[in-house]
Amino acid sequence: MIQEDTNIIEALDWRYATKKFDPNRKISESEMDILLNSLRLSPSSMGLQPYAFFQVNDSDKRKKLREHSFNQSQITEASEMIVFASKTKITREEIERFAQLNADIRKKNSDSENRQAQRLSTYVDNFESEALFNWTSRQAYIAMGMLLASAAQLKIDSCPMEGIEGREYDRILDLEPLNLRTISVVTLGYRSKEDSYQWEPKVRKPLNDLISMI
Repeated sequence: MIQEDTNIIEALDWRYATKKFDPNRKISESEMDILLNSLRLSPSSMGLQPYAFFQVNDSDKRKKLREHSFNQSQITEASEMIVFASKTKITREEIERFAQLNADIRKKNSDSENRQAQRLSTYVDNFESEALFNWTSRQAYIAMGMLLASAAQLKIDSCPMEGIEGREYDRILDLEPLNLRTISVVTLGYRSKEDSYQWEPKVRKPLNDLISMI
C-alpha cells in the first residue's frame, strides 16, 4: 500500500545509500511504474531531456556489470538497476523530433516548430564536445534526484553509485552508437536486515551552514 501521506522530510531522512539489499524482495510493477515516470517527468533545460535510462533486468548483464563496479553487491542483489547515460552529441534530427513533439502537444503551427528547432540547434551547436557532455550530465543528475526522492516517498530503498567503470558499461550496453556515455547507476529495492548502515544516524551540515539569506 502506497503511503500517500508520508512527509517528504521524514522520507528523505529515512533514506540512505543502501549497501546491502534483500535479494528476495522485489518492487511491485505499479510502484516501479511510478519511479520510471519520475524520471520521465524530471525537469531539464528547455525540456530537451538529453539523456537516457536503462532498466537492466537481464541477470547475466548485471553480473558482467558488477565486475566493472568494484564487485559491489547492490548491482546484482537489488530488485532494480537503472543506468544513467548522457548524450555526447545531439543531432539535428533529435532536435527536430523534439520540436515536432512540442508542437503536437501544445498545438503549435509549423512556423513555431521550425523556430524552436533553430533556437535549440543554435544553442547546442555552441558547445564543445566535452562541455556538451558536462551539460547533459547535469541534466541527468536532476532526474536522479527526482528518482531518489520518489523512491523515499514510497519507502523504497536506493543507492546512487558512481563507483563504476563507465567505459565498460558503455561497451556492455552498446551505448556509443546511441551517442551516450554512462555517468552513474541507481539501484533500487529493500534494505537487508544485515545492512548495518541503516542504523547509522544521518550526517548533514546544519541548515545555517548551507543556506544564506541575502
